[in-house]
Amino acid sequence: MIKVRFPPSPTGPMHIGTARAMLFNFLFARGNNGKIVFRSEDTDRERSKVEYEEEILAGLKWLGLDFDEGPYRQSERGEIYEKHFEKLKASGKIYPCFCSAEELEAEREMQQKQKLPPRYSRKCCELKPEEIAQLEASGKNPVWRFRVEAEEIRFTDLVRGEIKELGKNISDFVIRKADKQFLYHFTVVVDDMEMEITHVIRGEDHLTNTSKHIMLFEALGAKVPTFAHLPLLLNKDRSKMSKRDESGKPATLERLKSEGYLPEAVVNFLALLGWNPGNEREFFTLTELVKEFKIEKVHKAGAVFDLERLDYCNSHYIRKLTAEDLAEKIKPFLDFEVSDEKKLIAAVKLIQERLKNLAEAKQQLRFFFTEIDYRLDLFPHTKMQVGLPEAKNALIAGLAALEGLEDWSEAAIQAALMEKVTQLGIKNGQLLWPIRVALTGEKFSPGVWEIARVLGKVETLKRLQQGIDKL
Repeated sequence: MIKVRFPPSPTGPMHIGTARAMLFNFLFARGNNGKIVFRSEDTDRERSKVEYEEEILAGLKWLGLDFDEGPYRQSERGEIYEKHFEKLKASGKIYPCFCSAEELEAEREMQQKQKLPPRYSRKCCELKPEEIAQLEASGKNPVWRFRVEAEEIRFTDLVRGEIKELGKNISDFVIRKADKQFLYHFTVVVDDMEMEITHVIRGEDHLTNTSKHIMLFEALGAKVPTFAHLPLLLNKDRSKMSKRDESGKPATLERLKSEGYLPEAVVNFLALLGWNPGNEREFFTLTELVKEFKIEKVHKAGAVFDLERLDYCNSHYIRKLTAEDLAEKIKPFLDFEVSDEKKLIAAVKLIQERLKNLAEAKQQLRFFFTEIDYRLDLFPHTKMQVGLPEAKNALIAGLAALEGLEDWSEAAIQAALMEKVTQLGIKNGQLLWPIRVALTGEKFSPGVWEIARVLGKVETLKRLQQGIDKL
């Protein structure tokens, strides 16, 4: 059975790249009737936090990505690592290294001067048991290094094809520190072995680790899993996207949630970062992605994180919602009180086509539910030949056209105002622009009759009078 893992490090908010890797693992496993393990790689004692793990789990739930086993935590698996460490120790495949930081730095400097690749000199590789005992007796605690053999390491990557690396180019790497803390290369291999992981799907930045991991799998007598390394996420200028995107904002899933992107839009967007189905189709549900996804169709080239593309995708899913559902999703983003549910739904219908994300709704809905402060500089419109005197006359005319109206429908409001335009012999905008400013206090908004209908007759007439008084 195919088995993959979600192995985030809870050292900060979940990066968008981590979320994308988790999604690809999910799609691959579910599409092949496989299982998914959640594993918290929390061996970094200083930076790992419970709240970050909770945030990651909440993010997975928000995206709709479930798992079958876990959460497992590496911080709770010390005895398991110790058992396999002793096995390697007995086999002679690891050795204690007593070199100080100063000695190692001196080695690196010498190698740089000689233009050699930085590699440990193996100074401690052949220490005799009595020498080790003497060093330990003097109070020195060693790190433990894996003994790398010179032969070639080969593996077939599901994304990148055949990959090979010479062992002689890999330095003997540390698997346990002097304080007896096991390091990533060792713990991840032991966990993958113990959890019977068949496929390791992770970011391209881990590609340089793979040869080390294969050597450890083989040293432990374990079956080597199949690897697939996903393309890096890039900014629009093709630079690597790190903790922040090119706008300077955090490149995290939590940020996308807080800015009002829908989970179904984020899933759709992330799936197309480095993969496509081989046709022009743009929109998929998670269920459809599970059916369509093939790991062999993942690209080798980096995937550009384009926020405009996400906006486009999110707008599509916002438009698919009912006004009632959209209103519910918008409520957490509002910073003003809404007491009239019907009015909110009616107002949401007016802005639904214009929204790129839920957070934008706050500004676009505010004037429907709060008192507005008229800025006089909004009333003049040079192109429409509207100055402050013309704006005041337009509001007076609009008030006269609407105050006797009994049918407060959009059609009736539109008919009354357009009749007034004809009577005055002016352009539509010369009447409607000042009225829209008086009703909204905004430069951009839905149309006048749509706004007036949602505001209601009493509030519409009140705002027109306030505008007249202000002018």
